[in-house]
Amino acid sequence: MSSKKNILLLSLFICYFKLFAQDLSFAKGVCKMLCSDEFSGRGYVNSGDELAAQFIRTQMKEIGLKPLADNYFQKFGFEVVCYPERVQLKVDHYDLTPGKDFIINPGCPSINGSFNVIHIDSAMLDNNTQFNQLFGSKVRNCFLEVDQIKDLKLLHPERIDVILKNQVRAKGLLYAKKEKLTWGVAQHFADFPIISVLKNVIQEHPLLIELKVDAEYKLHQTQNVIGKITGKKYPDSVIVISAHYDHLGMMGNFTKFPGANDNASGVAMMLDLAKFFNKKGSDYTLIFIGFAAEEAGLLGSLYYTENPVVPLAQIKLLVNLDLMSTGDKGMMVVNGTEFPELFEQLKFQNSIGNYLPSIQARGKAANSDHYYFSEKGVQALFFYLMGEYHAYHDVEDDFEALTFSRYNESFQLVADFIAGF
Repeated sequence: MSSKKNILLLSLFICYFKLFAQDLSFAKGVCKMLCSDEFSGRGYVNSGDELAAQFIRTQMKEIGLKPLADNYFQKFGFEVVCYPERVQLKVDHYDLTPGKDFIINPGCPSINGSFNVIHIDSAMLDNNTQFNQLFGSKVRNCFLEVDQIKDLKLLHPERIDVILKNQVRAKGLLYAKKEKLTWGVAQHFADFPIISVLKNVIQEHPLLIELKVDAEYKLHQTQNVIGKITGKKYPDSVIVISAHYDHLGMMGNFTKFPGANDNASGVAMMLDLAKFFNKKGSDYTLIFIGFAAEEAGLLGSLYYTENPVVPLAQIKLLVNLDLMSTGDKGMMVVNGTEFPELFEQLKFQNSIGNYLPSIQARGKAANSDHYYFSEKGVQALFFYLMGEYHAYHDVEDDFEALTFSRYNESFQLVADFIAGF
């Protein structure tokens, strides 16, 4: 058959699929729910990730996916540091807003008190007497303001290293930052507190901070959420569509990190694809996995690859969806250079459908839940969308910030790619 006829048939196939394709209102509803206060940032305070998992399981049931594991849940546990109570800071007696004006370091230990602030500058690093005084007992109950010393790499790098590792045993470190504040998840306590504060909300070189942080370390029980559609022609061959549903949760009892783009958007597209393929069917068995604990170190996908519900040898392809709310600048494919034939097929389908302005490839990266699958020999691609969206791991990544500007096109491209595999 000629290439022109191939292109014509593929175009007709795409047009047919579009008749039954994405449900943007459904996707928006999923994102809005996952970002709501009810789920507490889908982290480890107020059972946020568990409530999100229950919501996803309910959606899978309503869509018609069949359960895998224990009633859709693959349960596991891990250690985590969380902050269910106070995270409060005053600088020179002015109250600051957690998440907006300041953040603590992931794993920050509990601390409560008032502490003088010592500003570390090039003169102090260069002066032997002043530097040696930092090892005295008076520093033990102080915070060191260290925001500029990384720029002094050529000036006593060994002394800079001593300060940043807090080998002088100060109470903690204080950074005054120009850029936005981003947070994370830790599995263990940090050695000492690190406080990052926006420069524009404090005076230059603050003198006193009052800090209250209630940290909790626990063994947290969680779950991957797994449902399937049995294939018509190749029921023993599997395509996995995945998206992590967890996020950072709460930093204190009222500061929530909603995780709209990261990764309510990916979960929404995953469930939308489940609706689509449950209606239209698939030659291959499709397994949909909402991974837990991605933000804690890809722990949900690691657990699955070590305890597979469906053997890894049966998985012919994994498509992982993360950061899926934009697309104005196209799509990035992590592992695109590792699996060039798959990447070229995706580019070809994009050109036929004229969906996105650009499809780009990256190599290996341990930056989402595809990673441990490809490390064990599974063809695994990670798709994320590119565009004008700057909220990431901060309190501004909320539902109202989402544009869904190229959601329909992105959904259709992913659906075409999976259906054409």
